[in-house]
Amino acid sequence: MKREPFRVYIASPAYLQYEKWLGQDASFLVTESCGDGPQALREIRALPLDALLLDGALQGMDALALLSALGKELPAPPRVLYLYRGPDAVWRSAARENGADEILSAASAPADVLFALRKAAAAPLPRLAKPWEKARLETAERLMGQLQMNPALKGWAYIRFAAACLACAPQLARSFSGSLYPLIGTEYGVSPFSVERAVRTAVENTFLQGSLNGIQALFGLSVDADKGKPTNAEFLSMLAEHVRRETARRMREENAAAIQSSDLLP
Repeated sequence: MKREPFRVYIASPAYLQYEKWLGQDASFLVTESCGDGPQALREIRALPLDALLLDGALQGMDALALLSALGKELPAPPRVLYLYRGPDAVWRSAARENGADEILSAASAPADVLFALRKAAAAPLPRLAKPWEKARLETAERLMGQLQMNPALKGWAYIRFAAACLACAPQLARSFSGSLYPLIGTEYGVSPFSVERAVRTAVENTFLQGSLNGIQALFGLSVDADKGKPTNAEFLSMLAEHVRRETARRMREENAAAIQSSDLLP
């Protein structure tokens, strides 16, 4: 089965050069590119992306400030390859602290840039997702409570973690058995097969013994009446979408409150 290319945004004054390099590799699809920081931030907010190639010499906005903004504003952030210009240790440390997944010198050869970008894009979860990880887990847990899913079931923890992961990295849904279940298995020290089986048991149990009102509120008419329950993939995808939306709303509200608070400062 042919794998879809990684969707990449290029934010660099040398974007034409990077477009040429990425255009020669079928692993990548350049969605948009520019050399202006404010424009890049606006466009990245509106695009479904797998990776961002970010140049430290971005014009009109500090590249590290852009990284920080993405971490605060996006419920599903892209992975980031940061190209630094300047003293090695200083910029590597600053970029890592602000959420870059991979860091490379802007003077690197094309093959090295492509390798680092592919490595960043293939990472299960972006570093930029970390600031809101707790919020996603809390939201998933609250929604599962509405369903009255039994927390004593092994699949409860796997579903909570899976919904939080999918909410910030929907690319994982491309392959549940190849990407998501192994990620959960690594987190909990079990096999992907054990994850799949435990999730299936928890979903079946919830649709047999859980809250009908909660199920209707979250899933509505999207559940097949003949089957009586969704598949693992359907259940996790729908739950993750609710988590993503609610986390995004919470982000907007907290960011707005922070801005209002700063405006009131003397």
